Amino acid sequence: MFARGSRLFLYRPVIHRNSSTKTDLKKTQTWTQVKQLLRLAKPERKYIAGAVGLIAVSSAVSMSLPSVIGTLIDHASTPDAPIYGLTRNQFLLALGSVFVVGAIANSGRIIILKITGEKLVARLRTKTMKSMLSQDATFLDKHRVGDLISRLSSDASIVSKSVTSNLSDGCRATLQGVVGIGMMTYISLKLTTVMTMMVPPLGILAMLYGGKIKKISRQLQDKVGQLSKTSEEQLNSLKTVQAYAGERKELQRYSNEVRSVFNIGVKEAVASALFFGSTGLIGNIAMIGLLLVGTADSSITLGELSSFMMYGVYTGSSVFGLTGFYSELMKGCGAAERVLELQNMKTKISPTKGISPPKTLKGLPITFNNVSFAYSNGKSVLSEMNFQIHPGEHVCFVGGSGCGKSTISSLLLRYYRTGSGNISIGNYDISAFNLRKYRRMLGVVQQEPLLFNGTILDNITYGLHDKSLTDLNMALKAANCDQFIKESHMGLDTLVGPRGAQLSGGQRQRIALARVFLQNPDILILDEATSALDTKSEDIINKELQRRQEAGMTTISIAHRLSTIRHSSRVIVIEDGRVVESGSFDQLRSTRDSELNKLLKEGLEHHK
Repeated sequence: MFARGSRLFLYRPVIHRNSSTKTDLKKTQTWTQVKQLLRLAKPERKYIAGAVGLIAVSSAVSMSLPSVIGTLIDHASTPDAPIYGLTRNQFLLALGSVFVVGAIANSGRIIILKITGEKLVARLRTKTMKSMLSQDATFLDKHRVGDLISRLSSDASIVSKSVTSNLSDGCRATLQGVVGIGMMTYISLKLTTVMTMMVPPLGILAMLYGGKIKKISRQLQDKVGQLSKTSEEQLNSLKTVQAYAGERKELQRYSNEVRSVFNIGVKEAVASALFFGSTGLIGNIAMIGLLLVGTADSSITLGELSSFMMYGVYTGSSVFGLTGFYSELMKGCGAAERVLELQNMKTKISPTKGISPPKTLKGLPITFNNVSFAYSNGKSVLSEMNFQIHPGEHVCFVGGSGCGKSTISSLLLRYYRTGSGNISIGNYDISAFNLRKYRRMLGVVQQEPLLFNGTILDNITYGLHDKSLTDLNMALKAANCDQFIKESHMGLDTLVGPRGAQLSGGQRQRIALARVFLQNPDILILDEATSALDTKSEDIINKELQRRQEAGMTTISIAHRLSTIRHSSRVIVIEDGRVVESGSFDQLRSTRDSELNKLLKEGLEHHK
């Protein structure tokens, strides 16, 4: 018995300490989040301070009203008696002037906070976007675009509101509460004592409500982000959805996400209803109690009682205001956490650090030395891969789906870091290069090239501001774009639509090729870049690639089309993340049991 009791006795304090520690930790985390939220508005602190000053002026005017009304009520029976040493007309004129000052201060507050809020949200969005643009490819592997857009739009707005208009409301409520209690105490200490009996239950309810709202707000923001992800995916895949008659299924999926947001919104509504209903009931009971006690007290005049009741209403409103301020502050903390998560995210590959690459990469071999790589999900793609691309070569990588062909281009462009091994150009390890300067020396065209929602000219000259009209015309001809652009009503000023939706797949690929031909990079990477082209266009493209090869510039192709493979100077066959075969097309084609012939036999596309 003693042993059991001893264990029980020793165990209880541990529970108590853990509970206390958790409470202290929660308070510390909340305060840290509030400081983070306020720190986001640090550049606007002077404007916010000015707005707070104007709030003090307008609130002082508003809080003088109950006292003025009480005085006028007490002087109603003696209209000729002076009021604060002034005649009635002088007093009313002075009062009107004070109200004008209050109105001007209130208008100034609104203007300052509106402008400050817009500046803050613009800065938050710009800084967050800057952080996202500097991330490596693993960033988009882990985050869906819809959720990121939600953070840029919705969360940034919530943060802005929380530290501008909400902070204004909090300051106003605080001033109203302090002045209200002070004036109530001045008028009647007895009635004030009765009034303060309502403060503890209201305070407890406010703290419980604020904590609940903080939790619900974070859940709501996460669900809204999920809803944005779903809608973004569905709209981007609309043609596929329609092709497989999946409209009803996708609508149901979207409805389920909407229902999740709705359910959390209902939780917030119920919490708000319970809180404001309870506090409203307490407030009404308090007002009735004050009225009964006040009318029974012969030491207080009717005007003073009226003033006291109005100050009581103002003080009660300040409690509601502070509760709303706290709940909005907690919402802002949740939104700030999501925004700061992006702003503070460290990229694995810095875009600005490193040495400058040599002035030209022409004449330098590209070497993969024991390169291994796995994506963030743990799937191994490349395994101790070794090969070298000689200067001026046009090398074509072929292999089955998922063998690692596109990963080679991603690693060469440094979208990802190698797991082990290294990639070098000449005697330079590419991981040592300044990323932005290095990528300017490379050109890439994907199978599904992304065009921006602008004109054809905007897309071809994207990032290229030092090219002449002659260079542009040569690039258009090299990519076989000149004819269809001439036939377009607006020519180079033709709008391509979102993601190039107004153009065919072949036209989009040709514009992307024209852009990279205008760039004229030392190393060109083509990832199924001619898959949608007709034979004539492909022949024209191959002539330009031949010109590049003769000029000593390197081209790397990833292809399935036999016509593309045939025009390369060397073919490298990839299987399970390794090089299994390398040689010229004719050499590999003439070897009966070559890996290339096996791929062709298994379905690598034939074009005779």
